[in-house]
Amino acid sequence: MKHSSKWLKFLLLLCLLIGSWQVKAKHELDKQYSLTLVLMPSSGKQRQAYKQLIERFSTAYPHVEVGTQVYENEYYKKNIEDIMKSNDGEGDLFFWFGGERLRALAKNDLILDISSWWQQANWDKTFSSAAKHASQYQQQYYALPINYYQWGFYYRQSMIRYQPDTFTSWQQFLMSCQSFANKQQHLVTIGSKEAWPVAAWFDYLNLRINGLAFHQQLLAGNIAFTDKRVVQVFNYWQQAIDAQCFVPNSDEMGWKQALPAMYREKAAAVLMGNFFLATVPDRVRNDLGFAAFPQVLEGQKQYEEAPIDVIVAHPQAKTNIAAYWFLDFLSKGDALVELNQQLGKINPLSSSKGSEDRFIQAGTQLLNSAKGVSQFFDRDSPKQFALPAMDIMVEFLEGRVTAFEAIEQLEALRIKVFKSIH
Repeated sequence: MKHSSKWLKFLLLLCLLIGSWQVKAKHELDKQYSLTLVLMPSSGKQRQAYKQLIERFSTAYPHVEVGTQVYENEYYKKNIEDIMKSNDGEGDLFFWFGGERLRALAKNDLILDISSWWQQANWDKTFSSAAKHASQYQQQYYALPINYYQWGFYYRQSMIRYQPDTFTSWQQFLMSCQSFANKQQHLVTIGSKEAWPVAAWFDYLNLRINGLAFHQQLLAGNIAFTDKRVVQVFNYWQQAIDAQCFVPNSDEMGWKQALPAMYREKAAAVLMGNFFLATVPDRVRNDLGFAAFPQVLEGQKQYEEAPIDVIVAHPQAKTNIAAYWFLDFLSKGDALVELNQQLGKINPLSSSKGSEDRFIQAGTQLLNSAKGVSQFFDRDSPKQFALPAMDIMVEFLEGRVTAFEAIEQLEALRIKVFKSIH
């Protein structure tokens, strides 16, 4: 009987504990949480993709109320530090970029170290090594990678069919430029009002001529822009300008305003990231082909641009469990797969299945064959240098300064900026 009495007491205590756990669990489920995402969509399709992502999250977490703040793309990129500093409980998770732009925010304590979240959720086993590296600062995680994408030439197949070797070599590229110019057309459309599309030309020429290690050291401020290897980059770039490769007056157009030249067959191609396809009409998209930037020097390994996009947390989100839930939701299941299918970007998940989109397939194949990747000019160098440097490149493209003058200005800027940083 004594044993029966003990068991009865034990069972009674167990029932009480289970009951209290159930009450606590029900309380957690009944409790309402809030989460605010800060976004910078560049097209209506991107807005719709994020809207559907939030709807899927809300279905999985009905007790979390999700709000959004939306900024204009260029304003957001230029003013992110001020936005983060003035954030007064307004945003928890922010769309941002991997690489140097991430590290700048981390260095100034503007974003949250989420290494404990990575450890708790085992995200280290979920993402590719390149994506993990782009999310770190001083071996700590400050972001969750959500996608990356290729850069390259998107061209009208109907216009290039008579010059099928256009993108196979630099000489073929220049010959095609001249051929189009003879017909009062241009091979390349470009809008440089925002400046960054021009930086892609510097990046690719430098990667094709001098390689990734040199490129990264240069953008880190460790090599002079007056170095003969940089001079060589500008000499090759001048060849493209002299061959009339580019539409004129590029600085009067933003990157989106430059695209109709390709739609109307006044230009055959654009050097751009895969994200731009979200803005392209279907009738044009169906005629587009994709090609890597041509080889410039024989023997140089092939390096590519592959910017990684991430989500960062504001320091105030440290106590907001909903912020962790959202990031964990992205890392599991098909959330990122479906998002990136709509965005036209590549998944950073190490176990990601292949996409059916032909441009994503082409980009994945290109990046898998590359010997290494860079982020992008304004992601691999600090903002204080990148923004004015890209303006100098626009001046060079438009012929308002010579290659020599551009190089001298870039070197003076390098000395000024990196001296203050170091």
